[in-house]
Amino acid sequence: MEHIPSVSRSSGLEKDGDTLKDWKVQEDYRVFLQGKLDDVVNKYPRRAAESEQETNQRVYAQENVLILFRKLREGVSSTRRNDSVALEVYETSLYLAVTFESPKQSTSIIPHLLPHLYLSAPSPHGNRLLSVLISLLHHLVAAYPSQSSFRQHLATIPGEFMPKGSAAAKWIVALARSLRTHNYAAFELLTRPSSISKIVDDHDSDDLSSALKTMSISNGDVRSLPRRALFGLVSSLRSKARETAWEIVRSAYREISCTSEDTSAWLASALCLKAIVPYEKDVEIEEWLEQRSEQGHTRRKEGVDGRWIIYKAR
Repeated sequence: MEHIPSVSRSSGLEKDGDTLKDWKVQEDYRVFLQGKLDDVVNKYPRRAAESEQETNQRVYAQENVLILFRKLREGVSSTRRNDSVALEVYETSLYLAVTFESPKQSTSIIPHLLPHLYLSAPSPHGNRLLSVLISLLHHLVAAYPSQSSFRQHLATIPGEFMPKGSAAAKWIVALARSLRTHNYAAFELLTRPSSISKIVDDHDSDDLSSALKTMSISNGDVRSLPRRALFGLVSSLRSKARETAWEIVRSAYREISCTSEDTSAWLASALCLKAIVPYEKDVEIEEWLEQRSEQGHTRRKEGVDGRWIIYKAR
């Protein structure tokens, strides 16, 4: 089935060029793709410590899966299919594009899914809120630090998808505001697993954190993939905010002492150094400053334990 031609490339002229316009073939192809996906996830799990070769192999395998899902979406779209199968194909495509860090694919998928498919596909729509949040986070990450596309997309979300007074709406608006106003203390609190769990799950933070460590993308846990995508985006946003926060610290301070627990805790929090996804690791503040010394941002102050000189950005 892997060699079935895509609808866009064949234009109906190639032999079997219209095969993916058949609804039954689409459903069989989706089952085939699940096997491919499970193979990739099991063979190339993302880890905190990867060699360059391992990363390249993982990314190559992931990109191949995304290409096959895009082929299936073309078949679904060409037949104007808008049932539960079409919804699942587009949902899974979005979650995989996010998880496999392919923002271009995410950008192309979102307009088909939101609000169109959720308005036309029959209920239930169990992942709708997660899809809304993922789409909004995607815009915050992809256009960072600009929030223009985020605001434009937010305006297109129907009120029933995420009511203005809901916890989810308050959270995403507060998150965007904290970035816009450079309130990194608020941002760090909003992006902790304990805060996110109140929005996307009724488990407590410990349960959610444990679940994240064992998440599978297989069909066995249909809830794991959207949550994995959401946390991946939040982690990416924390990484981008970290760089901005660090530039602010560099412009405001000439020296920092890590011997003070309060100072160390404050700086680690402002820089979001605690990992929230299983494929990243926590970074201690001393380790962070050491890494920055290699880039010419800092150096240890001679004769003073735990004290660092910070060089302003030029």
